[in-house]
Amino acid sequence: MNTIILLQVIITCFLGAASPGPSLVLISRNGIANGILSGTITGLGHAIGIFFYCLISIVGISLFFKINSKILDYLTLILVVYLIFIAIKILRSNSNSKQKIISKKLLTENFIEGFLICFFNPKITIFFFAIFSQFINSETTVFETFYLASIASIIDFLWYTFISFSVGNSAIRKFLNKEKILNLSSSMILIGISLFIIYKLLIN
Repeated sequence: MNTIILLQVIITCFLGAASPGPSLVLISRNGIANGILSGTITGLGHAIGIFFYCLISIVGISLFFKINSKILDYLTLILVVYLIFIAIKILRSNSNSKQKIISKKLLTENFIEGFLICFFNPKITIFFFAIFSQFINSETTVFETFYLASIASIIDFLWYTFISFSVGNSAIRKFLNKEKILNLSSSMILIGISLFIIYKLLIN
């Protein structure tokens, strides 16, 4: 694998990670509400989900979705249900305390949220398949497979760590962390994304 191909992969993965979506909303919300560590742990869970999907794409399991496109639709509906669940959970979260205790339980929940919001989004597989179909062939080694998946995962983690540090520092949090407004706006955005996904499914 030459340097030019590697740069193409890095740039494309970065653009994919930086594109707005439910993951950005969730990680930003956790970073603002609970601080840098909370956002970073959510991003770590998301990055591990990216690694998982990247491996699937490279080894060609994504071809299975092309054989039966309904499977993709069903998994996308699961994503919609999960986004609505997260939105309701955020709305019902305790707004009385100005600063939550960053416990192991909270960080574990953040990690699981980050992983699941990625895991329930099967279109990530299609995205990576479109990228790697240009570079992967029968001669691709196991090392190269894990190498490419690791690159995508690390880029994703670094991007969301940057987001967490950007919105989770004390100055930004003091300005943005109006918890009722933050929770309501985050929930409405997630529900809006869910409705848009349903609309896209219905017109396809």
